[in-house]
Amino acid sequence: MNPADMFLARKLKLYQLVVFDQVVRDGSMLYAARTLNLTQPAVSKVIHELEGYFEGQLLIRGNRGVTTTELGELVLARTKPLLRELQALSDEANSFVSGTAGNVVVGSLISASKWLLPEAIKQLKKHTPSVMVSLKIGQMNQLFPELAVGDLDLVVSRVPDNWQSRTESRDLEVEVLYEETLSLVAGPNHPLHGKVAVTLDDMHAFPWVLPTRESLFRNTADRLFAEAGLSTPANVVESLSILTNLSLLADQQTICFMPTEIAQQFDGTGLLSILDFHSNIHFGAIGCFYPASGTLRPAARRFRESLENVARDLQPTLG
Repeated sequence: MNPADMFLARKLKLYQLVVFDQVVRDGSMLYAARTLNLTQPAVSKVIHELEGYFEGQLLIRGNRGVTTTELGELVLARTKPLLRELQALSDEANSFVSGTAGNVVVGSLISASKWLLPEAIKQLKKHTPSVMVSLKIGQMNQLFPELAVGDLDLVVSRVPDNWQSRTESRDLEVEVLYEETLSLVAGPNHPLHGKVAVTLDDMHAFPWVLPTRESLFRNTADRLFAEAGLSTPANVVESLSILTNLSLLADQQTICFMPTEIAQQFDGTGLLSILDFHSNIHFGAIGCFYPASGTLRPAARRFRESLENVARDLQPTLG
């Protein structure tokens, strides 16, 4: 950059170009001063400074207002694109700060993505359609490290029973959204449908779909069998895939643990029915995890509010 350019870069202010553009628009320094809520001497000073920077007259003052010189026209032609970009920057920055633009990256377990996340996304998009939402499905041991380093904005997941003693609790905060229960489901023509207060002992000999061993979901299933004095069933497929599990239930023999909010959506569709288990199965709290620093981006804050609203409104339907 040559010395003349450096001089202009140091001295010239966008504010001065805004004033110059307004004077040309209004055709009068007095009217421009009123529009910009300035005094006329302040506007005159800005124009004088600009003419000093460009070493020439920009405006011709007359009884009927001001008109631009050839130099003024040249400066004005270059000024307008700058001011359009300034307006765009202002609009985008305001949208980002207010959370009406930007993006949010959310990690989730499969169960939490069935109704909570879709409904929260719908609510967010209704009010802020320009926000981009990216969803990543995974397990806790994958999602929590990504949240801690900033690759994710939020994680929606079951809250571990031992959360306070886990190392992640030092870096992450959690807000409980709702309490999740499990249902036992089978194909609609399973032999145990119609039996009142089915027990695990009644079901033990049937084929089972159980969650994979590394999931908290599986810990709950294993605990239930142990509390009933039963071993893990011998005929087991391990799967967290909803579509795979629905296909396996079609044999009218297989039984599966399923989050209640998912089971309720498929119950009565011909794909499965909920067995009349003798008691509610408490799975745990579903929570929204975020960095302990609390420095969420505006779009992420808006999405967390949507999660809170949806969880509050829809939780009564889970009973």
